[in-house]
Parts: sequence; C-alpha cells; structure tokens
Amino acid sequence: MLSPLSAETLISLSVEERKSLILHHASLIKVTHITDEDLHKPYQYGKIISSIAPGYFEYQLAQDLQNGTILELDKQYQLISSKTNQFTDNFIEWLTVDFQNQSLLLESHPKPKNLFELCGAKLLMTSNSVTRSLSTKMGRLWEDIADISPYIIIPEIQFGIKIKGIDLLILSQDKIVFAQIKTLKGTLTGSQRSRAKKELAIHENPVFISAFDLGEWTFNDARIPRLAGKEFWEIIYINYDLLEERVRQMLLKIDRAFAKLAAQ
Repeated sequence: MLSPLSAETLISLSVEERKSLILHHASLIKVTHITDEDLHKPYQYGKIISSIAPGYFEYQLAQDLQNGTILELDKQYQLISSKTNQFTDNFIEWLTVDFQNQSLLLESHPKPKNLFELCGAKLLMTSNSVTRSLSTKMGRLWEDIADISPYIIIPEIQFGIKIKGIDLLILSQDKIVFAQIKTLKGTLTGSQRSRAKKELAIHENPVFISAFDLGEWTFNDARIPRLAGKEFWEIIYINYDLLEERVRQMLLKIDRAFAKLAAQ
C-alpha cells in the first residue's frame, strides 16, 4: 500500500519532482461524486495538496522567521516594491514595442479599420487594447505579491501544478482555504461566474477574492464566502495601505509612459 504523501517528503525535492509525486498520488483518488469530468483532476489535485499543506505551511512559517519575517514593514516595502517595479518596467517595455508596431501600421497606410486609425489617433487607437492587456497582466501580479506571505501557497509555483479555478491556498485560522483571486469585485461576467462557482465548490473552505474593494460584486454564492481588499491582505499579514501606495505609483508611472508614447 502506498504511504501517504507528506510535506517533509516534498520540501527537499525540486518542483518537477514534487509535481511528479503529487500527480501520482492524485491519480489514485477515486472521484464518483462529481459528474463534470473536467473537475475530476482539480478535485484530485486539491485533495492531495490540502493534505500536505499544513506541514508545508509550517515549513514556510519557520523559514520566514529564520530569514527575517515579512511581518516587518521595511521587508514588505522592499519585496512589494521589487515586484511592482519589475512589473512596471516589463509593461512599459511591452507598451513601447506595441506603439512601434502601431506606428508602422499607420505609416504603411493600410486600409483603416476604424475612425481612430483613419485619423492617426494613436492614443485612442490603442487605449482599449492597452488597458485590457494591463488588467490581464496585473491578475498575476496580485498572486506574486501574495506569495510574499508564508500564509500563502501557490500550487503552480511551489508544486508546478495548476488547479483549475484555484489561484491560492491560504492558511487562515488553522484551516486550508482554496481561493480564486481577481482584481475587482465585478471582474467576472455571467459565464465566468458560473464556471468559478463550480470550480470553487468542489473544494473544502472555498473563497472568492477581489484584490481591491472596488466596484460591485458580480460573484454571488451562498456556499462561497467573499473577501475584498484590506480584509484579504490582512489575513495573510500584508499591509494593505503599503500595497495600495506601491500600486498607485506603478500605475501612474505606466500612465505617464503611455501618454509620452502617444505624443511622439
């Protein structure tokens, strides 16, 4: 009989080795109570990872204390700033290339597809695609910042496994919480709401998170709690005011770069 998988077994292994072991143990779990076959693997992965999560969180908390805890604001400032600065640089680099491509299109005088292209209005021509791309890329940024906390496990980072519909595992009041995180309360559309409910509901202790307490909720399910803004970040001991200030500076710098490129 195969021995249960433990956090102690995984800690010394590479991410690829951890993934291999988890996938093997997950494949042995029988799923008979979920009719949607697309949710079988997420359920199996969740069961195995939640079983090792308490030991893994214990390891992360011990490492945090050993390396200088993130509960110290100076440490948080350095780590959050590093991530927002890197995001800013990467996005401005992408933005510059995108504007160069748009300029080449205008200079070659193709048949305009809309009034903005006809008039050569670069800012109006690119604004929708730029904000859409920025919103998409920021979704991963919140995960990266949350991962600073030892109270967070991101299965894709720690174990090389993506659990469909689950971005984070949280240690909260001695419970392992399965979470999906979006930027705003109203991020999900109708079809996305339905899918998110199904993906979250198969796990114990699910929660839907909005990284910022902005807008109106479009996700509603009596079985699944919601957290927004400060109430989420405080659970994982990240200072929300510090985070908001760094994000504000990040977006203002991107905004200035956008305006400068459009004026060229």
